[in-house]
Amino acid sequence: MRVVHHLIRQFLTFIAILGSLLLLLAVLLLDQTPLLSATGQLNASAMRAGQQWLAQLNASLRAEGEQVVLQANTDELNAAFALANRTLPGFQGKAVLTADGVTILLTMPVPLLADCCFANSQIQIKPAHGPLQIDTIQIGSLRLPGKLALDTLSWLADRLWGPGQGAALLAKVRSVSVAPDGLTVAIAKSEQFSMKALKQQGLDLYRQLFSSDQQRALIDHYYQLAVQQTPILLLAHSENSQRPAISLVHYLQLLFREAARRSVGQEPQLAVAENRAVLLALAQLFGGHNLQALVNEVRSWPEGKPPRVTLGRRPDLQQHFVYSAAMQVLASQQLSSAVGEAKELLDSLQGGSGFSFVDLLADRAGIRFARLATGSPDNALAVQQFFAQAERVEADIFPSKSRLPEGMPQELFEQQYQSVDSDIYRKMVAEIDRRLAALPLYQRP
Repeated sequence: MRVVHHLIRQFLTFIAILGSLLLLLAVLLLDQTPLLSATGQLNASAMRAGQQWLAQLNASLRAEGEQVVLQANTDELNAAFALANRTLPGFQGKAVLTADGVTILLTMPVPLLADCCFANSQIQIKPAHGPLQIDTIQIGSLRLPGKLALDTLSWLADRLWGPGQGAALLAKVRSVSVAPDGLTVAIAKSEQFSMKALKQQGLDLYRQLFSSDQQRALIDHYYQLAVQQTPILLLAHSENSQRPAISLVHYLQLLFREAARRSVGQEPQLAVAENRAVLLALAQLFGGHNLQALVNEVRSWPEGKPPRVTLGRRPDLQQHFVYSAAMQVLASQQLSSAVGEAKELLDSLQGGSGFSFVDLLADRAGIRFARLATGSPDNALAVQQFFAQAERVEADIFPSKSRLPEGMPQELFEQQYQSVDSDIYRKMVAEIDRRLAALPLYQRP
């Protein structure tokens, strides 16, 4: 009995020490007020700035030479923070450039019991001809000198990529130049650097962290089934048309019925894995090369030209639905929504097809469908039975798109809706969500 009492005292002492440490960390690292309130809005001008920076980065990566030169002005940096705000609700970021260096301000809400605290941080980077020089990093009231911060970053990189990799990575920074109108960073290229190798390294890292041979085999099973059944679907929808269109709902019916068959007698959690594979197989079927490579591998349609697959009688809406569903499976709802909004803002620029709330409807339908199909074992099984028990039509998964504005150029969009952060824009998104929520399929918790 004495031994038991001793163990209990040790356990309670450990809990008390751990609680004290956590409380101390909360006091040091968290603040009651945010460092930043709302910063830049995600509008077409911000997306143009981001697009210009990506084009410049791509050109620098492809250029001959021993180093990559990254340049960004304040608008381009803060456009990236505005996009990040859409993927991380509550996050705020801002870059301030002066001749003395660049200061990066960050705020992230941290719900703590009934209150919401904030993780505020400031990073000050000094101009340097040589390795990266951080002046200070401050998180809450904890202030780290630059050398300690760099040593910490190097240590973390070593843990991720192996001993010595942190120092080698930081040493690749050749120079940092800062002026009120822009930031320039020169980074040394490795001897074997190439765009193809860079993309492959990124894919390899993604697959190592988030994929498996078993998942890729399951995706391939549904991919092959869809390819094999496509001639039958084409024949059923020929109707004297030289190039018949197949509704996406027929592929969903085919593949989710197969998922339901495979899930019989299995653990309920496996239904989620089957549904994930269905949605990623559709992405491999109808997505571009980059999306195909991300979900499994790039493949050409086996018999030449792929079939014309539509949603709402439009191939582009099928693409929006499938891409958004795949992004929801691979990432999160916030990222899927942000990518869809960013794409529409880019379309509103000169030469684009214009901002479209119809496209946004297809984006949010794909997100909602994927979230339902993969969110829990019960909902995964329910989606399978939804298709197994009856012949479905598009109206079961995709609501009416009538009276939703589309084709709006930047000037008209900003005149009527300002940005994707405005109240009037949010009302349009709420109307889209109302239409989706009215469908019986999407009324499950």
